[in-house]
Amino acid sequence: MNDDKFARDMARLEKARKRTQERLASQQERINQHFERAQERIEHKFGKPSVSQQRIIGAALELLKQDGLMGVSLRKLARGLDIQAPALYWHFKNKELLVDYMAEAILEKELKDMQPRRDEETWQNWLTEHMVRLRKAMLAYPDGARVVAGAHLYPVVTLAQFIEFGLISLSSVGIDLETARKIITTAITYTFGYVIEEQAAPTIEQIAEFDSDAFLKPYPYITKALGNSSQKNPDKNYLTGLQYIIAGASI
Repeated sequence: MNDDKFARDMARLEKARKRTQERLASQQERINQHFERAQERIEHKFGKPSVSQQRIIGAALELLKQDGLMGVSLRKLARGLDIQAPALYWHFKNKELLVDYMAEAILEKELKDMQPRRDEETWQNWLTEHMVRLRKAMLAYPDGARVVAGAHLYPVVTLAQFIEFGLISLSSVGIDLETARKIITTAITYTFGYVIEEQAAPTIEQIAEFDSDAFLKPYPYITKALGNSSQKNPDKNYLTGLQYIIAGASI
């Protein structure tokens, strides 16, 4: 009898222990959720993506890699993250805002360590190096140039900092601020356009269907220009065009 009573008492004690653990776990989960929401409100207030937003941005960049900008949709993101679509709208009110944060992530990855021109560095070298890095950042993702070119300076603060450091670097050698602004914006616009064209290259199927000989026959100068071997080197072509801008500004 004593053994049976002992077993029953131990079973009741074990059940009580499990119920207590479950209540504590539930309370801890509610506490964690409370602090996560508080953290997200603070981070949002100061313009920093929350942990949840960073997860969504990362998933959106993966979609961008796979399907390009047209393939990034909030509905597809929700399915991939296994959450309800309305939950995404709590973090990003629309796709346009999400794309802005994607642009910031793309630029921040490549340009987070940038600094204004050093004393021993020419403004021409600084501008060339940083425009090349801007192009590299956008080329890292399909449609990266479309994402960045259409972004707003807030929340894309890395782009704002890029322009700010450019203005500092050029004005520090005596270039007036308005001229510095025109040089930088011209170089940025050229870079955006160049990469957009690079990333809009025709598909293999489109190339196969295109009769280039028939098309080019009435255009002998275009034919000669396209026959130049340098046309096949996009890096060299980009730098050549950038140097034209810088050389013109240096006169």
